[in-house]
Amino acid sequence: MRRINRIKDILLQLQNGDSVQNVQEDFDQHVNNMNTKDILLILQEIKNSDNGITMKEIKDFFDIYHSLYGHSIQDIHVPNSQHPGHPLQIFNEENQMFESILTRLNILIKAIENDPQHPIEQLQDKMNQLGKFYSHYNRKEKLFFPLLERHRIYSLSRTMWADDDRIRTLYKGAKRMMEKMPEIDFQYIKQAYNDLESACRDMILQEELFLLPIATSIFKEADWVAIAKESKAFGYAVNDPEADWFPEDMEKETETPNTEHLRFGGGYLTVKEANHILNNLPLEITFVDKNGIFKYFNEIVESSEMMFIRTPASIGRNVAMCHPPKSLKKVMQLIHDLQAKKRSSETMWFKKKDQYVHVTYKGLFDDNGAYLGILEYVQDIQPFLDLPREVKKELK
Repeated sequence: MRRINRIKDILLQLQNGDSVQNVQEDFDQHVNNMNTKDILLILQEIKNSDNGITMKEIKDFFDIYHSLYGHSIQDIHVPNSQHPGHPLQIFNEENQMFESILTRLNILIKAIENDPQHPIEQLQDKMNQLGKFYSHYNRKEKLFFPLLERHRIYSLSRTMWADDDRIRTLYKGAKRMMEKMPEIDFQYIKQAYNDLESACRDMILQEELFLLPIATSIFKEADWVAIAKESKAFGYAVNDPEADWFPEDMEKETETPNTEHLRFGGGYLTVKEANHILNNLPLEITFVDKNGIFKYFNEIVESSEMMFIRTPASIGRNVAMCHPPKSLKKVMQLIHDLQAKKRSSETMWFKKKDQYVHVTYKGLFDDNGAYLGILEYVQDIQPFLDLPREVKKELK
């Protein structure tokens, strides 16, 4: 707590306009000997506290650290990270592209403000390109965040995911307004875009100053490999990497043979047989255990083709961390109701491209009534809707 207050005092001094000379003694005494991860986590915690500290003061802190000690807090060596297929390289390339798109959008906004007859097609096209941030954010939330949590870092993912959702909301609103031009007063469109741009640039800075340095300071090579292997499921904001990145000396996974027959239902199966049966059911199955830990999903298709994308990086993650903050209350209420047997199951469905996705959540209990966890199964019911009318009548 003492270190947090010391760094907070430095940030407040910077907010008040103090010079490098005025804060150097505090840097030498309280910051210079701290390790990178601790500095970053403290700065992130302060930034997300309600104390008026903004990303400007955080950026000033980084700049002063560099000027005093000749190296950046972010200077952390990651082997092979310059490879075009490495997750760090792709992440930085995407953020550079987002900055370029935002700059171009700014120019177009000013051009239309100065000349109401200026064509609006370029503005709408660039806005569509900016929407590629969805892939960027999804990879961050589903691959980076679970690995951070395995290293016992939780607050970063919660606060950043909430900011991501806010940006998604701002983007949808601004894009809808631009699609209705020129029916809407342009000043409203400009304000909606300015709010979006500010939030996007703030997130780019958060990723540059917090997410990536913290990740590079704690992730092992196996973590980066897991991200690289599973990224394709969520897509890229830039072109797919021309060459996959994997360390040359990475050990290949080998399947452990298992011939022991175990009791399943009314018969006996080997683990291999049971696994292949589960992976050939026409359902996506997910199991969350009694402690709320995401423990299993079957693999009937590649992750990128799943109705609900699941990847091995999320295994072992608390189910509360698998959902965005805005939906957490509903998720936890459903789990509570199923565990308490207030509901035996819950179903929902929605349209996804050419699929009608039907989802069921069911509480599982053993023969003695002890709670085991939650089973989720997901199915495309479009084939049933496509049955001939005569067959549907017979089924009734």
